[in-house]
Amino acid sequence: MDEITPYEYGNIKLGRGNFKLPPVLIGTMFYQGQTIIERKDSEKFNVEKAKKRIDTHKELAKKYKIPELIEISADTPKAMIKYLDFYLEYYEPPFVLGGTFDARVAGIEYLNERGIKPDNYIYNTISNLKNNKELEIIQKYHIDSIVILILGSENMSSTQKFNYITKKNQNNVSLIDGLKSLGVNKIWIDGGVINLESLAHVLETQQMISSSLRYPVGTAPNLFLFKYSSPRLNLKFHTRYRRASIMFIATCFSNFIFYGAIEDAKESFTSCYQSREFKKVTDNKNIKFFNPL
Repeated sequence: MDEITPYEYGNIKLGRGNFKLPPVLIGTMFYQGQTIIERKDSEKFNVEKAKKRIDTHKELAKKYKIPELIEISADTPKAMIKYLDFYLEYYEPPFVLGGTFDARVAGIEYLNERGIKPDNYIYNTISNLKNNKELEIIQKYHIDSIVILILGSENMSSTQKFNYITKKNQNNVSLIDGLKSLGVNKIWIDGGVINLESLAHVLETQQMISSSLRYPVGTAPNLFLFKYSSPRLNLKFHTRYRRASIMFIATCFSNFIFYGAIEDAKESFTSCYQSREFKKVTDNKNIKFFNPL
């Protein structure tokens, strides 16, 4: 098999077609309910606490030699502009542009006004080609990188997930080909985790897509843990330890991981690092635990 060139964003290399490179770990800032944001006005937030969280994330990435990105989320257009203004004052692109659709649109327009080119951020996410306004925005502003989120039930099989992005079910065109026709050059595939069962299907799908389509694959493997968010209420499902164990296995078959709230950076980076070190041992000893499909 020919060597596949990673996607590059500044100094960050995003692997595809294999899992040789460490996954890019992505922490989310300004998500709904984050404690640094004022409850009654999402445009106001504690700048120093925001910087501390981002700095911790970046320091861990440097310590463990794992590539990283920050996702800027927002629930309103005005809040998105405030968050981007903050981020660009203290940090450099690239980053992931998340949040609600209206917030993302406001973010794209604002970044264009500031002269931030679309190859400096990743649009997160799109799941179909039904929103004409979204398609127009993607084409108008020459969005270069997009995360496809596969939507489906918790028991949606890997074959069904694969067909979701490859079959011509979007106005007689596949989701992938539709985005490519709009000028999108770098497509990421997120398998869409709902619960533990779906995570198993997603990791199998990631291996299929990686080996056959050679797109970067990943997911948000910890997403379903929010229902166990209070260890005091349910000690059995202490989220920190569950997250670490899930990050360990997800790291083996992912090119990127949305690990969730940036406050969870410590266990996410350390678990990813430990997983990579274990993988090195199996490779060096020629132990066939993690052969691709």
